[in-house]
Amino acid sequence: MERWYLMPRVPFQITVDAQSDVAYITMSDSDVEDTRELTADVLVDVDALGMVVGIEVLRLDAEIPFQRLVDELHVHSADVETLRALRPSVASSLRLTQGTEGTSVQRGAAANADGSSIAV
Repeated sequence: MERWYLMPRVPFQITVDAQSDVAYITMSDSDVEDTRELTADVLVDVDALGMVVGIEVLRLDAEIPFQRLVDELHVHSADVETLRALRPSVASSLRLTQGTEGTSVQRGAAANADGSSIAV
């Protein structure tokens, strides 16, 4: 059996600050033109064309309303499945572990030693 994985156009980068309980999901390297409030805990940065550039999560356990992202904002269709992997929240998708050398962030086998960010 062959397996195919849908890869995003641009590698997503998730930057997590576990001490502040926030995260930023970078989806594009475009310039941010505007920030829209999707919920009280989820802000979305868009470019001049209204395409999602990044998602700021103000609480790691905040549920990200993915269907609203797709329905109300411009998310590239190739990125939708990658976003769905983060459901329902960043905290549920990542394992944060506190150790003597700081916080480490893990998703499956991927992790950064400093815990600051991972690529999805």
